[in-house]
Amino acid sequence: MRADPPEEHIAIWRPAAGVVCIRGTTNQYAVDPNGETIVGMVTAGAMLARRRGQRHILRAGEACIWDASSRHAGSPYGGRHWAARMIVIESPALDELLADVDAPVRTLTRLRRNDPVLRDPTLVAKLLSLHRALEQAPRGLASDGLLIEWIEATAGVPPRTRSFDAARRDLALRRACELLSDVPDANVTLRELAAVAGSSRHRLSRLFRTVYGMSPHRFQLAHRVRRARSLLEAGVPISEVAQRAGFADQSHFHRHFRRTLGMTPARYVRALRSDVQDEPARPS
Repeated sequence: MRADPPEEHIAIWRPAAGVVCIRGTTNQYAVDPNGETIVGMVTAGAMLARRRGQRHILRAGEACIWDASSRHAGSPYGGRHWAARMIVIESPALDELLADVDAPVRTLTRLRRNDPVLRDPTLVAKLLSLHRALEQAPRGLASDGLLIEWIEATAGVPPRTRSFDAARRDLALRRACELLSDVPDANVTLRELAAVAGSSRHRLSRLFRTVYGMSPHRFQLAHRVRRARSLLEAGVPISEVAQRAGFADQSHFHRHFRRTLGMTPARYVRALRSDVQDEPARPS
């Protein structure tokens, strides 16, 4: 008799800057993406996802695209666990990717869907091929082209609005993002940030919400979490990461790290794999 797969087994690796891949089996999750777009697919079993008061059922062979504007959570559907593959694209990396996408599909809102579930078998098959390619690629090998190809394949999603276009090109937003990205530990106020950006506080907040679906403060937290994740991946002790990433203290660090990724820093370290390309791919 075939034994059931383990309740939870998760592998995490970073195939390129700004991109994190996750593969495994679990029986629950809850994340607050904080500026990150999450693309995932169920490879075995089924899950029930909850977001903004809505329920979405994903079965094996179905995928989803979660934009960065709301937290979401999942539980098994019709079983004790499910298996999935996920790609987490950090907002700066997504911006760079979209800059190279052909004009007709050059939009973040193509990854913002009223219905996050993708059932198109062609798109799902392309996503599975993409994830497997990112798993086999040598660490550090540029994977932008593969990601762009998949983004282009989603061209049927409604295009962005003119207001989004204008906001994303706004110089004030770029100046503010540069400061928060380059110095994630800077404890700047909204007034100071607006002064650097050459904008009013209200207008700057509106720009962030239009483009990233969040306030400047949450955008800064997102960069701090990303900085912490990179430090953990580099082997920096957890006890040192909070201060180096710009968090007020260990409690502040653990709270936001867990809320963003759905796991503690210690669990993230345990799940990391440093040499994915040297391990044979497991069938999904």
